[in-house]
Amino acid sequence: MMDQTAPGEGLTQEILIRLGDRYASMFVRIWQPAGQSRGTVYCLHGFTGNGADFDYLATFLCRNGYLVICPDLLGRGRSAFLGAGYDIDLYSRCLRALGRFAGKENHFIGTSWGGLILTLFLYANRGRVDRIVLNDVPMIGGPKVDALRDAVIRESTLTFETRAAARDYLRAASAEMGSVEEAVLSRYIENRIASGTEGVRLAYDPAATENFATMTGRAYDLFPMVAKLDARMLLMYGRKSEFIDRSALERTRRVRPDICIVDNIDAGSPPSLMTIDQAFLILGFLSAV
Repeated sequence: MMDQTAPGEGLTQEILIRLGDRYASMFVRIWQPAGQSRGTVYCLHGFTGNGADFDYLATFLCRNGYLVICPDLLGRGRSAFLGAGYDIDLYSRCLRALGRFAGKENHFIGTSWGGLILTLFLYANRGRVDRIVLNDVPMIGGPKVDALRDAVIRESTLTFETRAAARDYLRAASAEMGSVEEAVLSRYIENRIASGTEGVRLAYDPAATENFATMTGRAYDLFPMVAKLDARMLLMYGRKSEFIDRSALERTRRVRPDICIVDNIDAGSPPSLMTIDQAFLILGFLSAV
């Protein structure tokens, strides 16, 4: 059952994800084009984000003929908060449940942690994938990834006396995004806030960070996996990104010279995907012959 959220805001649907002997509800935003779809675009948010982060991009791609699917992965946004059990198996269940929206072409966009989860999932599940956009994804583990995890752990404990205080915090944190239309930024901020019995918090489950401490110092390298994915790929990085490893990119390009790299986007790290130039960049990549 899909519900219309508001004029121009697409549809929403709640999908039940089976977790052993119980189910959890995953909230999904669905942007349906007016005519026949050119294909499906799945958008996966960062660790602290949710599917509403893609509202600007989804609107643009939908107007250009794509069916766009933006889930709040479990523990984020308007999906169920589980309190425990957040791991790659859980997120893979979420992604498999989105297969019902598959089209004649299937494209994936993953921002930061969402791109990391996407890479692991697509490598393990060799389904039909046409094009992949990885937006400032931390492809190699190390001290900078550890520092990012530590920052998320600290942020996950924050509470605010009012929604206005939470808005102020998020607006300050969003300053590096650069020039984003006020209506777009306000909508992004509002969807990152959750009010509940414990007060006002950011819209993700603090328990999702439960395994972060054990991951500190763990080495990993996703580039060999990326090189084996049978799809055309675009790797995007903010101009000030801490996750560009040029030697690894060069190594990967020797194996996969078809990979596109754009590494000077002046829209934050990760790039916000909330400006017209970024939207045209992605549309061009998805639609190029």
